[in-house]
Formats: sequence, structure tokens, C-alpha cells
Amino acid sequence: MRDKTTTTRYLAKLPALVVLTGAIALLQLHAIQFWTEFVGPMGWAWAVLLEVVALWLWYQRQLARRALALVTSVLALTGPVYTVCEPLVEEWQAASHVDAGRELRIERLTQEAARLEESLATFRDNSEARAGWLTPIQEAQARLTEVDAELAELLSTPPAEAMTWRQQALVVMQALALIIFQLSAVLAITSLSRMGRPVPAPAVSGGPTSSGDRLPEDTAGLGEDVAVPSTPSAEAVTFNLEHRLAKPSMSETNDESELSKGHFEYADIVALRQALEQLLEERGTTQAAFCRDHGVSPRDLSLLRRHEARSAAGERTISITALERLASIIDAQPMSRAAT
Repeated sequence: MRDKTTTTRYLAKLPALVVLTGAIALLQLHAIQFWTEFVGPMGWAWAVLLEVVALWLWYQRQLARRALALVTSVLALTGPVYTVCEPLVEEWQAASHVDAGRELRIERLTQEAARLEESLATFRDNSEARAGWLTPIQEAQARLTEVDAELAELLSTPPAEAMTWRQQALVVMQALALIIFQLSAVLAITSLSRMGRPVPAPAVSGGPTSSGDRLPEDTAGLGEDVAVPSTPSAEAVTFNLEHRLAKPSMSETNDESELSKGHFEYADIVALRQALEQLLEERGTTQAAFCRDHGVSPRDLSLLRRHEARSAAGERTISITALERLASIIDAQPMSRAAT
């Protein structure tokens, strides 16, 4: 049964792992290219470490760490998006330079053609008065012909285009795909984080096993004269535990008698239980984790939760010492609640 449960748990994680692995692999291809171009041979370390840090921060459940994870993911995504969009940006910049140079060249040729025409008019006027202006007139006429031909060629050529709309659309699609891959990786790692939360432990009704309730250890090799106690049956162990729960020790009996002396009334126990449940809900933790962090016995929490039922049945309930310890722990925890 345990093997089936483990297999089912791994199968539930498999889709998230596949999405996470594929998205990170494709993003890293572009990220390594980007960081290697600007950082050098160690660019692959920058890309990989940045992505690992982002995933680790997303796996945490604290709000502050996930805010830092958002910044890290944006930084990690900048490299791949820049690598994909770089051809488009370069084409736009080159097209703007080409267009600016073309316009400037047309303007200069137009001005030169106007000057040549003025010079030709002057030369012809001077040639009527005296000879010797034939050569300047011929040179000016030849240059004017060249300028007119170059100007006509520039005007007939359409302005340079950066990219066709299909190429631009392809670049935009690639950038959007990278963003979707990054979001998918974040959703996958947060899903794995939720699946990795420990399952709340069931309420423990019995106390810690005493030395008399433990199964005997292997005494082989300690000597032949050592008597090996027989292993008690399951019914005997269960009866022993129930018998010990039904009859508390003298100190615990004194603690329980304090409940009727005004130290803890019924309303105080109810308020303490409500404060404990509110603390667990606000912290998003389980009873098992609370007991482990604060050194509290799970048995005491179980007795606190079932205090009314056990009191009505005349059975043993939580002791005054455990109540005082829980009250001090809860009072020391900052949370939005009324004082117990």
C-alpha cells in the first residue's frame, strides 16, 4: 500500500516536472548565449545559477522570498528575450540609419544640381561677351548630368524596410513563447512546492510509549544467562496504553484538580484552543510542525481538542502544566487575535 501511495505521488508530480524541465532547458539555451556574449566564458554559470536561485525562491512559501523570486525571474527572462529580439532591433536601427543617409544624399545632390545650373547660366552669359568659356561649360554640363542621374536613381529606389511583417511577427511570437515558458516554469515549481507540503499528522490519542511498552531489543551476544522477555501481543500493548491513559500520575492529577480552582476555566480552554487554531491557520502550518518547532507533545494537543468530550465521559484530559505551556507559547507568537 505504501509503494502504491509513493508511486501515485510521483505520478502526480510527473506533469509538473516535465513542464519545468522543458521550459528551463529552452530558456537556458538563449540565456547562456546572452550571458556568454556579454560576460565571457563564465556566462553559462551566470545563466544557470540565476535560474536555480529563481526556482529555489519560488519553491519557498514566504511572501518576501517570492517577491525576490519575481525580480530574479524577470532578470533571468531578460537575456532570452533580448537574444530573440536582437535581430529585429538591429534591423530597425539599420533601417533608420539607411533612411537618414538616403535623405541627406538627396538633399545634397539637389543643392549641387542647383549650383551647377546657376554656374552654367553664368558661363553662357560670359561666353557671349568673350571666348574661352567652352571648357567650363562642358565640365559643368557633364557634372550636372551625373548629379541628375544619381538623384533620379535615389528617388526611384524605395526606402529600406527593417523587416517584413512576417519576420516581425515571428520575433514577437518567439518573445511571447519565452514569457509563457517562464510563467509555466514558475507555476510548475509552485505546484511542486504545494505537493511537497507535509500531510497533517492524525491526532494522537495515546501518550509516549514507556520503557515497559517498548518491544524488547535483540539481546543476542549479551550472554546466555540473560533472560529475554517475551514480545507482548498487540492486545496487551493496547490494554496497557489505555490503562495508563485512564489513570494519570499523581502530579497530573494535582494539575487537573487546578482546573476547578480558577486557574483555567472552561471558557479559557475554549479560547486557548481557538487561538491555537487561528495561529496554525495564519502561519499555514500543521499541528505536527507546531509540535516539532515548539517541543510540544502531540498528545497534549489531542487532549486539548477533545477536552469537552473526555471531561463529559469522565476520562483524563489535558493537564494544567500543558495548558500553561501552550498559553505561554501562543502568547509569545505575534498574530492578529484577541488576547487569550
